[in-house]
Amino acid sequence: GQGCTRVPPICFGTVEWHLPDRCLRQFGREQCIPLEVPDSQRAFHGRDGRQGTRDWPMKLAKFIAMWENRQLQDIVTPTQVGRMGYHDPYLDRYRQTSVRYMTPEGAADGALGDGIERIKDMTTGRIELGNEDVSFIRRMANSLLGCIRVHGRDHRRYPPMPAPPATSATT
Repeated sequence: GQGCTRVPPICFGTVEWHLPDRCLRQFGREQCIPLEVPDSQRAFHGRDGRQGTRDWPMKLAKFIAMWENRQLQDIVTPTQVGRMGYHDPYLDRYRQTSVRYMTPEGAADGALGDGIERIKDMTTGRIELGNEDVSFIRRMANSLLGCIRVHGRDHRRYPPMPAPPATSATT
């Protein structure tokens, strides 16, 4: 597919991997769990041309061959239809491996949404809940209440703006 080839473009001795499997949604494709970054990416990261290397075609022969056979490296995934589900394998991995929030308030928002989603999943279609489930729901509810308290402090820290003074219309 156009733009969905996992190969290293090479420009005058510089190798920089093109990793579209990390952004398939930008190409309208289903996002899969991306492969690991190739070891060679780490080896060439931060390398510049000041070492005076002139035999770069020889040193980079492996990567040049990959580029020449790039059609064999196409990433084939189905077209994305609709939204990704909360428990899509990619999103589960993303939540486990990524720094998702920059502020405590953002983390509270995320935890609130995640908690509500988990409670919904646990209780959807369930006739009976066991003691372990009830205990988990209780802990989750306490955690969500903590998130709400974070937002309460945030709102008190930034009081609402006063209303502008009323003006009278005169003719």
